Amino acid sequence: MLGKELLGKSFGGLLVSLLVACPSLIEATPVRVPRHATVVDSLSAAASNYTFVIAGGGIAGLTLADRLTEDPNVSVLVIDAGPLDQGEDGVLVPGSYSPWLYFWPNLVTTPQEGLNNRSVFTPIAQVVGGGSTINAMVFVRGKADDYNKWGAIGNPGLSWNTFLHFFLKNENFTRPDPSFAKAANISWDESVRGNGGPVQYTYPNYYYPGSGKIIIANWWSAAQSVGLPAIKDPNGGDDLGIYWFPHAVDARTRTRSHSRRNHYDRVKDSRPKYHILPSNMVSKVIFRGTTAVGVEYLPTAGGKASTAYAAKEVILAAGALNTPKILQLSGVGSKKLLQKHKIPVVVDLPGVGSNLQNQLTLRVPYTASSNLFPNSGSIANNATYAAEQRALYDTKKQGAYTIVSTLSTNIAMMSLSQTTSSYKKIVSNARAASAPYSLSTEVDATVLAGYTAQRKLILEQYESGKAGIGSLHWNTADGVTIYMNKPLSGGAVTINSTNPLENPLVNYRAVTDPADIEVLTALFRKNRELMSAPDMAALGVAEAAPFGEHITADSELASAFRGAIDPSNAHQCCTAAMMPRALGGVVSSEKKVYGVRGLRVADISYWPFQISGAPTATMYASGERLADAIKEYKLAEHKR
Repeated sequence: MLGKELLGKSFGGLLVSLLVACPSLIEATPVRVPRHATVVDSLSAAASNYTFVIAGGGIAGLTLADRLTEDPNVSVLVIDAGPLDQGEDGVLVPGSYSPWLYFWPNLVTTPQEGLNNRSVFTPIAQVVGGGSTINAMVFVRGKADDYNKWGAIGNPGLSWNTFLHFFLKNENFTRPDPSFAKAANISWDESVRGNGGPVQYTYPNYYYPGSGKIIIANWWSAAQSVGLPAIKDPNGGDDLGIYWFPHAVDARTRTRSHSRRNHYDRVKDSRPKYHILPSNMVSKVIFRGTTAVGVEYLPTAGGKASTAYAAKEVILAAGALNTPKILQLSGVGSKKLLQKHKIPVVVDLPGVGSNLQNQLTLRVPYTASSNLFPNSGSIANNATYAAEQRALYDTKKQGAYTIVSTLSTNIAMMSLSQTTSSYKKIVSNARAASAPYSLSTEVDATVLAGYTAQRKLILEQYESGKAGIGSLHWNTADGVTIYMNKPLSGGAVTINSTNPLENPLVNYRAVTDPADIEVLTALFRKNRELMSAPDMAALGVAEAAPFGEHITADSELASAFRGAIDPSNAHQCCTAAMMPRALGGVVSSEKKVYGVRGLRVADISYWPFQISGAPTATMYASGERLADAIKEYKLAEHKR
């Protein structure tokens, strides 16, 4: 029977058929591999056999590869579009932070109608390690209610407690010096900090200035004076207030702790079946019928396509913009979109690429006529101070270079009720606006249903005060960044052609929902109140253009916002959402893609909607959780 089925097939087709019909062939075939993990070239990858192929070597991809290859019988190939970083100061040294070293090139949004039709550069990483290699190292989890709401939208059993187990498993927290912690208002809860995992994190060991009056004390006192409490631990499930934010930094070396170090370099000498193929881009998933059996890939710089096959599963971990692109190029997505590009439809999943969300930012410039020295701008503006601090860092791993460049050490996270007394009116207005302002008029009914369900849950968070809808960060020098964590506007990412090297179309549809402008206005006014408090007034701070005390009306503020908002804080998510298929979902609670076999999504695309914190800690925990699920599934399959 098998022989008749294979007659007349090409060699590639023959191989695919054999893999589907007899997947045990891969496990049984001896493969020549080194005695340690290795970076392979394209030809070697194509000639090898793998249990799993992972598209994307960011946090999720490398965490999975590490944990899966703990089993010596499992082989994994990770294919990443970016190169290996070279350990540059701009990557490793917090005070030399230079994210542009590995930005994905030429990735801009479509004209944003809510932002005066501006097209805006959208930052994502193109490097092994993904965002963990170029982000600002902020290591803050979401709130407990965020993960509980993920469970409520159709993922039974998913909750804060589910994630807490994996937070603790993957983290290794280094406590700051007790006397320094007391002076700097750093506190934490031992019960929610992990101690034995591979991911290193800690706090900077410096604040501005290094001696004399603590400049950040002015901001801290001002924040308390406007009703924002100091909280014990931002990673304990409730981060509504002011706190020092922990950093993904190794306290022993005071250098970045990124996923390549934590989940590849750490184990590579003992993992002969853990392979990484850098600077190659997965172009599509190879299907046999509706079963994923491998991937097609090609050099990121362009060149000949190759194939790699997986005996068990293909796992997509290419990020919120590139995972939906791969799915769509593979025939998984909206039937209408696929037919437009003449791509054979494997499964009609309208949710692929929809539900694009981000955490937008608004930078408010300030002057400070009586500011203290040094501050976060001093490294760039004072050569003597910069040299002194770099020498201190190089010799003792202390000083200003332990703080991420352009940042300070404190942040204020706020619920809507902490932000404005008008929060009930904002929620009421949002509920009354039934039109899906931020969705296309041609949106699929299931996607609309999912958007409606999400919006209901997020508005519950707005009203209950159980979520951080935004945060304020003063860099101690020349600006405040306002972060809007849970905007209601949703966008989409879609392919623009069948060329895998072409960037997708990215449309955040930022602030197209009127509620987002109302929330941002409330955040702006809360920041203005804080920065006008006596402790900050003593520093002579004043808003600068395009803002200023003369701009007072809501309409004036909204106009200024639209010209200044950055729609992307590089926290893109949710484009292959873990929701029921009837709600426009793309993956199940086990992150299996609906309608096909042997295919999962591991990266931030699976999030149903945004959390209140930064993504890094949650993505490490997500990788750990999925690795455990795959191991349990594999064990159950073996027992059968």
